[in-house]
Amino acid sequence: MIVRKINSNESTRFNEIFAIAFEQPIENGPAKSENKKIHHLAAFDESNEEMMSTITISDYDINFDDNICKMGGIGGVASLPQYRRQGCIRACFENALQSMYKDGYEFSYLYPFSSNYYRKFGYESCVRKYNVTANLSLLMPQQNLGSFYLADSKNTFLDEVMSIDRVWESSYNMMVRHNKEDYEWLTKSEPAIKQDFTYIYFNENNIAKAYTTFHKEDQSDGRNLICTRFCFIDKDGYNGLMSIFKAFSSDHSFVKFNLPFDSSMQYLMSEWSMGAVNWEVCQAGMVRVINVENVLKKAKYIGTGKAIIKITDKYIKENNDVFTVYFDGGKFTSVERSKVEPDIIIDITTFSALISGVCNFNDAKKWFDGLQIINKDIDFENIFYSKPLLITEAF
Repeated sequence: MIVRKINSNESTRFNEIFAIAFEQPIENGPAKSENKKIHHLAAFDESNEEMMSTITISDYDINFDDNICKMGGIGGVASLPQYRRQGCIRACFENALQSMYKDGYEFSYLYPFSSNYYRKFGYESCVRKYNVTANLSLLMPQQNLGSFYLADSKNTFLDEVMSIDRVWESSYNMMVRHNKEDYEWLTKSEPAIKQDFTYIYFNENNIAKAYTTFHKEDQSDGRNLICTRFCFIDKDGYNGLMSIFKAFSSDHSFVKFNLPFDSSMQYLMSEWSMGAVNWEVCQAGMVRVINVENVLKKAKYIGTGKAIIKITDKYIKENNDVFTVYFDGGKFTSVERSKVEPDIIIDITTFSALISGVCNFNDAKKWFDGLQIINKDIDFENIFYSKPLLITEAF
């Protein structure tokens, strides 16, 4: 078996495998020559050069503890039926993980079909979200003096939308940092043709506070508004979005959107009773650290201290080491590789979740299998603690 990047003349076959495996139209395939930020790997049969399995790596800059990190978004994981359970995807991941390390990636992220399957490659569940369903007839937004406008290709409100995005992009770990070229969905908006509507809310001082993109779907519970984008910078912005949705209440039953997994978010909704709102917590992907040393250097710590951390990683040999981390005033001062006795041993799966901020260390001790505490005098809560997490990108 050979695993390598595909050639330009192999992109059609790459998309065919995607279409067969996911039972989707071939035009949805990921191998598009115009996108230079997506890298395509495939496993080939050595005997006949048949392409057997595929994987894509998409380049993203993400927020991590107020630093920008390079993240590889994994997608297009597919195998032809006759080649499944033969180690093809495992070979693709072995190649992809090594390639990402050499190419300067610090994190990788994916949306799994099976968390157990991807956990063996070092990924662990990360972002959680609230799926919110609000009854439009019972929606009671607070009265405001603001206004909202529909965006289209002539009036995109691009600067305003980007300014709103910057708030969440700098507030949550794993949020993708977007550039102007990422807003084609807005600059080429055609609401009358595509029936996809983006509204921007401005407060009474004409400051952009929120935006949302939604479309109509006829579902089993009614004719509903389905939000694909939903972003606000404060409570005023949230209430502004609710006033937008209330304007549709005569023709629609529910509005459905996502919120960050944050208990305080639940207090944004004024009416809870009578089935006014339903909150459902859902998983939103898995994270993996690609370069342990770089991530330790960019992480945010609490106070001043030192810890000696041993990492075990089956797929990226450069991460298999003992790292002595010194930090002062919440920032690292040095990270050294050494052969001393560690204070803690952590496998890459558990480390990826903990350093990202999925939970506090004291909770991790109860539920995570992949850590072994050697020195109980070290306060690991200063290194591994709960952090705000969110990702809105799909790949």
